[in-house]
Amino acid sequence: MKSKNNKLMYISAAVLATGVVAGVNTQNAHAAEVQKQADKNAAQKTIDQNQKDLTQTQDQLNKAQAEHDEAVRQTSDAQAKVLTAESNNQSAQNVLDNAQDQLKTAQVAYDKAQANYDASYENNVKSAQNDVNKANADVQTTQEQINVQNTKQAEALNNRQAQEDALKTNTETLNKTNEEISKTQGQVEQAQKTYDAVNKEYQPVKAELDKQTKEVRVAQKAAQENAKELTQAQNELKTAQDTANKAAETINNAQAKLNSETEALNGAKTELSHKQKQASDLTSQRDQVTKDLQTAQAKMNTAKAELDADKDTVVNTMVMPQVYKDTVKKWSGSWAGKSHTDDYYKEMEAASWIGWTQNEYKHNEAEKNHMVDLKHMSRADQVELNKFGIDLINQLRSQIGVDPWTFNESALDFANAIADRYVKDDWDSDNDGHDSEAINELAHQYGLQSKMHRDGSFSKSGQLYENMMTDRFGWTEPTFEQAKRMKADGSTQSLQELAYNVALSYNHSQSDYNNRLDDMDHLKNQVYNAIKRFAFNYNEWLHADSILSQSWASNSAKGKNYAAISFSVKPTKDKWGFDDMDIHVINVHESMVLDPKVFNVNATIPLDSNKSDASKQYSESLAQVNDLSAKKSNLDTQINGLTNDIKGLNTRISDLTKSISDTNKTLADAKATKEDANKKIAVLPGRVQELKDKQASLNEAQSKAEADLATYQAKNKDLLAQFNAAKSNLDKLTAKLNDLNSAKSKAESAVAESKANLDKATSELSVISSRLDELKAKLSTAKTTKEQADANLAKAKAAYDEYVSTHKDVIDNLNKANAELADKTKAYNEAKEDAAKTDKEYQAAQDELTKLNNHIEDLSTAITNYESKIKQLNTTINKQKADQKRASLDAQINKALDNVSAPKHTATTTTSVQAGTSSLVAPAAAVSTTQRSEVLTNTVVKSNNASVLSPQTKKLVAQANASKNSLPQTGANDKLSVFAALAGLSLASLGLGSLVSDKKRKRN
Repeated sequence: MKSKNNKLMYISAAVLATGVVAGVNTQNAHAAEVQKQADKNAAQKTIDQNQKDLTQTQDQLNKAQAEHDEAVRQTSDAQAKVLTAESNNQSAQNVLDNAQDQLKTAQVAYDKAQANYDASYENNVKSAQNDVNKANADVQTTQEQINVQNTKQAEALNNRQAQEDALKTNTETLNKTNEEISKTQGQVEQAQKTYDAVNKEYQPVKAELDKQTKEVRVAQKAAQENAKELTQAQNELKTAQDTANKAAETINNAQAKLNSETEALNGAKTELSHKQKQASDLTSQRDQVTKDLQTAQAKMNTAKAELDADKDTVVNTMVMPQVYKDTVKKWSGSWAGKSHTDDYYKEMEAASWIGWTQNEYKHNEAEKNHMVDLKHMSRADQVELNKFGIDLINQLRSQIGVDPWTFNESALDFANAIADRYVKDDWDSDNDGHDSEAINELAHQYGLQSKMHRDGSFSKSGQLYENMMTDRFGWTEPTFEQAKRMKADGSTQSLQELAYNVALSYNHSQSDYNNRLDDMDHLKNQVYNAIKRFAFNYNEWLHADSILSQSWASNSAKGKNYAAISFSVKPTKDKWGFDDMDIHVINVHESMVLDPKVFNVNATIPLDSNKSDASKQYSESLAQVNDLSAKKSNLDTQINGLTNDIKGLNTRISDLTKSISDTNKTLADAKATKEDANKKIAVLPGRVQELKDKQASLNEAQSKAEADLATYQAKNKDLLAQFNAAKSNLDKLTAKLNDLNSAKSKAESAVAESKANLDKATSELSVISSRLDELKAKLSTAKTTKEQADANLAKAKAAYDEYVSTHKDVIDNLNKANAELADKTKAYNEAKEDAAKTDKEYQAAQDELTKLNNHIEDLSTAITNYESKIKQLNTTINKQKADQKRASLDAQINKALDNVSAPKHTATTTTSVQAGTSSLVAPAAAVSTTQRSEVLTNTVVKSNNASVLSPQTKKLVAQANASKNSLPQTGANDKLSVFAALAGLSLASLGLGSLVSDKKRKRN
């Protein structure tokens, strides 16, 4: 880096620690400092980015190296697969070649046998049989055609007879109709004459009747119109009265509704405020539960991560839902049979079902290969199963705040002794329960309290130490998912019945079964399910109280509980015909130990602490997560319900507000309607009376006109009767004649149609008869041909039978060769398929190996590139840091020189110390410059917590600044001299010797 006067200058950090004189050109100095800081920031940003790239590249290198190592590891497997596939392919190809050779041999044998066989006899039989079949088919076909034609002939004969009958009937109908027309036409002519004579006298009378009838109609119309107006006025009056009454009723109802809705609106608003407050309170609770849930999930995830860190470890946990804890607490005291109400069973079963569904055994594939001899179980296997089971129980106990069980050597010996005694006694626990007498006797031997009679015998009615699960050997309960699948597959049992009562069978060999060998994974599954059933049963909870100490009267919730688990398999089948396996869970409270010398309470077998701690943390967190999730779900449900209620209330308020507005409008409309109706009621009665008076006179005029018409009609009654009778008779006969003419037309059409149908039926019958004659002749010929074919077939069969009887060995050889050829063909095809399959597998394995090698090559290239990039980035970063360090040093030197070059100004002191330097200076050393050589004593004078120049240094600085030419623009030589003195002083203070003017280093 260059200074302002293009001369390179350096100064020790110690100079900056002592404080220097400020320069006069402060504005230019500030601008330079700003630029220097910007350059420094830019350089640091570049270094940071390069450092980031370096870290990223290193991560990529590590990942590529790991992938490379894994790919190299996989190469050996891939190569082995290639070799195996190649070997399989070669074997399959050898089998194919062998099968092909055998097929060729079989084909040669078949061809040879075929050449010795004369097929002409068999072919003659086949040919003669074909002729017979054809002849039979011709006879059958022709006979069927004849049958069809016979049926058609019978139908045609019936049709022709029907057409002849129809023609006869239609002809008779036509003749009868013509006769009736002739008769009726004469009657019409006579009736017309009678009508004409009467009509001549009737016309003058008709004119007068029409006149009087018109007068009657006019009078009737006037009376009717007035009556209509009267009825209308009466109706309007009634409508007005009804409207007024209805409006009054509407006014009353609307006012009542308005009062009711106003009251309901006020109530809804009050309820809305209450619901909103409830929702707000529940939302606050839910927010807190959500926070607690997040905390519990974080703890659970941390514990899970710790458990998952060991990839070979499968951790099983047991959680107790909060609803189970709450239900047990509610019914505390019910364990011993007290208050066993329907509600107790119902609530405990529901809570247990939740616990049952939330706990599921996690399998360990590695342990499925670890077989355990249940009749001679090793101590190591016993300890492993005990640690597993006791850890599960302690997980539950820790969640309810009771002391954990302690795994103990004496307890394990006690448990094993109990298991051995069950085997020795061939005890049927499925039928008889606990072997109490044996347990009490063994407890006495192990220095524990026991139930003993006065005569020294041991009680058979009860014991104090054992919880037992009796299982079928090798069987296990289904998982919850398996139970759900069984239910989905159509099981008639409930889901709970399937989960609690169904057992799945043993999956090892019969030999393992007979020798009572089971794998470690399945035994742990049995232990898990036993503890799960103890805690979360569906019909009893005394075992839950025993292992969890939840009863209000339990004395084992606190203090030491020495525990162990043992296994026994009944040597004979139980009364149901099953092989029983008992899991004995033994618990000895410290208060039950009578002789610590026999039962060593200090013989503790430690559980896996790290695993137990993580398991405990995980199970507790999981239980808390489940409980909080349920609580959050419940709160969500309540909030959703309240939200819906609030929404409904807002809707109701809106509806009531609108309804009140509508009711107000209805009330106003009803009042206006009533007022309008009252106005009509005041006017309409007078109008009704006026129309009634007018109706009386109109009725009188109508009656007079009707009486005059009746008098005139009576006077001419006979003439009117004659006219009506003559007209009626003429109309009747005219109509009859028209009907007869229409019937005649139809009858003529029917006769013509019947003739045409008869001609068609006769023609069809002729065609059928001719076809029938042809088919009968054809049938005769076919029967003759059939007889000849039957004879030829019999002859060919006789010749074939003779050939078969004289050439039996040839035919047997042919059949044998044919069967052999079929077998070899099948074997060849199967070998061909196997060869194709193994070749495909070989190619796939080879492709996979090639792909893996290519991947390794790519990764090697990538690793080389990453290493090169890392080396380059390290070089770049080191260079950048060195440049940055040199730049910082240059900046400090330039700043010192700028401060030194200020002329004739009062010196000021700094109040701070440069980072990384000391205000204390080492003993003086010689400083050599081009102008003078003077020994300076550099001491530190402390005043007001500030470090200042010593008198000797001040003197040197004053001499350097005395010249007028010492300004930065002109005083380079003097400035350099002073700089040399200061630099030498500072280097001397660091113990680095002196700095002379001709020993300058150049930095770019």
